[in-house]
Amino acid sequence: MRIDVLGGGPAGLYFAILMKKADPGHEIRVFERNAPDATFGFGVVFSEGSLGELEDADYESYLRITESFARWDPLDVRYRGTTTRVRGNAYSGIERKQLLRILQERARGLGVELTFHHEITSLEPHLDADLVVGADGANSLTRRTYADLLGASVEPHPSKYAWFGADFALPVFTYVFRETPWGLFQAHCYPYDRRRSTMVVLVSESTWRRAGLDAMDEEASLAFTQAVFQEDLGPGRRMISNRSLWISFPWISCRSWHHGHVVLLGDAAHTAHFSVGAGTRLAMEDAIALARALVKWKGNREAALAEYELERQPAVERMQEAARVSAAYFDSLERYLGFEPLQFTYQLMTRTPRITHHNLTLRDPEFVRRVEARFWARATGGEVAGVPEARPERPLVAPPPGFAPLRLRSLTLPNRIALAPVEDWRPAVTSGAGLVLTPLVAVSPEGRVSPETPLVGDLPPAPAEALVAPSIGHAGRRGATRPRRLGVDRPLPAAEGWPLVSASAIAYAPWMPVPAELDAAGMERIVGAFAAAARRLRRLGYRALELDLSRGSLLASFLSPLSNHRTDEHGGSLEGRLRFPLRVLEAVRAEWPDDLPLAVALTVSDLAPGGITEEEALEAVRRLAGAGADLFRVLVGQTTSEFRPDYGRLYGAANSDLVRNRCHVPTVASGRITTLDELHTVVAAGRADLCVLDLG
Repeated sequence: MRIDVLGGGPAGLYFAILMKKADPGHEIRVFERNAPDATFGFGVVFSEGSLGELEDADYESYLRITESFARWDPLDVRYRGTTTRVRGNAYSGIERKQLLRILQERARGLGVELTFHHEITSLEPHLDADLVVGADGANSLTRRTYADLLGASVEPHPSKYAWFGADFALPVFTYVFRETPWGLFQAHCYPYDRRRSTMVVLVSESTWRRAGLDAMDEEASLAFTQAVFQEDLGPGRRMISNRSLWISFPWISCRSWHHGHVVLLGDAAHTAHFSVGAGTRLAMEDAIALARALVKWKGNREAALAEYELERQPAVERMQEAARVSAAYFDSLERYLGFEPLQFTYQLMTRTPRITHHNLTLRDPEFVRRVEARFWARATGGEVAGVPEARPERPLVAPPPGFAPLRLRSLTLPNRIALAPVEDWRPAVTSGAGLVLTPLVAVSPEGRVSPETPLVGDLPPAPAEALVAPSIGHAGRRGATRPRRLGVDRPLPAAEGWPLVSASAIAYAPWMPVPAELDAAGMERIVGAFAAAARRLRRLGYRALELDLSRGSLLASFLSPLSNHRTDEHGGSLEGRLRFPLRVLEAVRAEWPDDLPLAVALTVSDLAPGGITEEEALEAVRRLAGAGADLFRVLVGQTTSEFRPDYGRLYGAANSDLVRNRCHVPTVASGRITTLDELHTVVAAGRADLCVLDLG
């Protein structure tokens, strides 16, 4: 085959090496616009787990690369004057120029033709090759040429970052967080040889503008950023610039990675945020997969390219999803600046679902013991001797975070486990969960979801074995349906149903009846029904109560602009839309004992265009908390029938985190939290105070 590789970075060079090694008869040419030793950035980082494929693919280059590594096991987190170390994070760094040098020499030795200083302005001169490989980076001409056919998407990330170097080698990978008058500055730093380090500095766009970095040239930007981190650099040490310009990270994805005999590799096809340190690794793994497929399907190029995509796209998509979670975490860091250093570090380490409490325990059991001891001390209100923020000699052994108590008003829950059965809640009473949340209990016959929905008057006295919080509510426009075991939102025959009411006369789904707009007299009746429900439950001995403002129910329909089109004082702005739900909450709180907690189940995102905004949802939480709500079960979607959550792993934890740490209220996270390990992780990281454990 005659193969033209456009781009002489790690992906293109490594692919050329593997193909030439597989068949010396291939004519392979690599074209690179820059000089052989030109590169932007400083070091490249690899995790230990990523090196196995390189070893198997080409042992000679693997040996030379690993011989050049700067290696480290722990990482440090510098935050508020404290350095917290976490072990068990085996990574290696190499100078990018050295990596390119090794790959260039290996490619030449195998007979690959390398051409530098070659600016490619069109693909036409290369299309007579048997295969054209676009390894031309994030600004790929190859991808842009076929953008529509490949389904290419380039989306800039909102924050700003710049790649700097430092004139000394840090001992380990180090995160540095500096609070400044302009906002938070973050540096992700690692050594790449014995004399130098990489420093990737990240700021929000607003911080970037407030600091004036948008108006600075490269030299001024370097001086300013060095001053921010001078204490971390140390006396006499300096940062280095190499076209270290502030840019927005480009999220690149393509529906297909090839068109005809043109195929993409690495950043040309996809990007993953630098915070997961996987860009070069993913690119080289692409090269391995493409070369392997071409060897396997020799003579059938289309089959080889199809197999390459089938193998690599799912792996890359998983990494991109983890990278998006990681990038969002670093964008939201300012909400955690009140955390203690240990918890701050724990949350950083567990920012993506790939690292959990159990995984972190295997990496560094001493660090996790310290986290657990501090968490237990905070939960119990006691002091733990010998567990300061610095490394203790003999940390106290405490239970995992999910088993720590939680105090809400006069009640102390024995653990952080919540259960929310979708049908009969009574078997959960003997489960040992700290809190059992019932399915909806209707405050009136017209407020039932189905004929099987219990009324408050149907509930037995509170069980002594567990803390049960009845979830009282009114189904609103989602009422008068068949039991949900027969299908969700299936209306009853008209003769068997009952009149529906909602904030506005808008059906929940096209196949469901249009409700009547709730009038003033109806509001009075419903407020009275909620107050009466609270009184009855108090007499029955219940010690916790949840008010349902979620998933399209009556009270939720007032909050969302998708279901509330009213023009009176109960519509329009958030102030109007919140008026009736607040009135109900205040009526319930007035009937509920002051020393007992009142929870609220609240939809904070409609997941739909035109729905409640994030800031509106957070303001609603603050107003509801001010009116007496003590705990928020944070939910998303189902305001309208067509917009439901993406039911992936831990899908609700991020919204719980947002509410808890922006509004400073206790929250319950839910959404496919299926193991105690996941529950311990969410709670210890401060993303929620309780978790609904999904046992379904």
